[in-house]
Amino acid sequence: MDISLPKKVTMTELLARDGFQHESWFVPTDTKVYFIDRCSELGFKCVEVTNFSHPRNLPQFKDAEEVLKRIKRVPGVTYKCYGMSDKAIERAVKAKEAGYGPDVLAFTISTTESHSRRNAGKSTKEFLAAMPGWIKSLHAAGIKANMAIAGVFGCSIEGPVPMETTFEYIERGLEMGIDEATPCDTTGEASPDRVYRFYGLLREKFPGADVHMAHFHDSRGMAMANYLAAMMAGVTHLESSLGQLGGQPAFIVDGVPGIGTGHNYTPSDLVGNAATEDLVVMLDEMGIESGVDVEQVLETGRVLERCLGRDLRPYCTKTGRIPKCRTNWCGVPPFSSQWWANSYANGAR
Repeated sequence: MDISLPKKVTMTELLARDGFQHESWFVPTDTKVYFIDRCSELGFKCVEVTNFSHPRNLPQFKDAEEVLKRIKRVPGVTYKCYGMSDKAIERAVKAKEAGYGPDVLAFTISTTESHSRRNAGKSTKEFLAAMPGWIKSLHAAGIKANMAIAGVFGCSIEGPVPMETTFEYIERGLEMGIDEATPCDTTGEASPDRVYRFYGLLREKFPGADVHMAHFHDSRGMAMANYLAAMMAGVTHLESSLGQLGGQPAFIVDGVPGIGTGHNYTPSDLVGNAATEDLVVMLDEMGIESGVDVEQVLETGRVLERCLGRDLRPYCTKTGRIPKCRTNWCGVPPFSSQWWANSYANGAR
């Protein structure tokens, strides 16, 4: 019996924003620009760039404007940034008016009060009160407004979250004028059965709205199964990060404790987004067109390991694609490659 799956999906690459925000040292501006440009070339339809939050809170993005000025924009690629304060919105609008701003500005509202106060420094009531003004300013500047929703499948502080909570936020956001909404499995608490049920109900409630995006973190090894469940429910827009990086913004950057969101409010430091490298290989093997160059994505993942100077969690930067014929694998090896990692496969040397 055939499984009902889409023939094609659209992918958003999260590395430069959601991915790098968890790093405990400042990632050089040149490095950020390199990976944004690389992802723009590889077929991703949307690439996250930076966050306009105050550098005191998120020192990783103290170079936000510089990064936006330096990236090479590719026609057809949407460039997305984040911001969750009046000042952040002002900076995004100013950048847009100067000719280098984002196409989309996202802000994250939480499904629970505890997470909202930790992540955004304000209550959900305060957040909702600020949103109409933000949306109006963004639209006036020609920037789309995206409402990301954190903790859709559970909150690491308060526990389970009813699906109806997310639906209520989406309904209120659409009434305020948001262009998009992204339901987020912020700390990897989703399971395939709930994912399938959630996105099925989401399609019933909001069939024509741009709110059907899958954003999973891989804290418990279920992200690939969750993507499959989401696609079975009709989702065709997938978000992921190279290197399986990301999660709660780092509290300490370059040895300096910051304000940010404070110490981890998760059970461990395994909070990264689902791995782009593994996702594109899975899609390729299933015959689902992702629009990206799979081999070059894996090569870029290996370069990322070298830049960060450590092993990263994705499988497929190490094992490559599933062979379809005799192969000569001699690309950039993973960071801690052994003697065999850069040699030819199958005795072809």
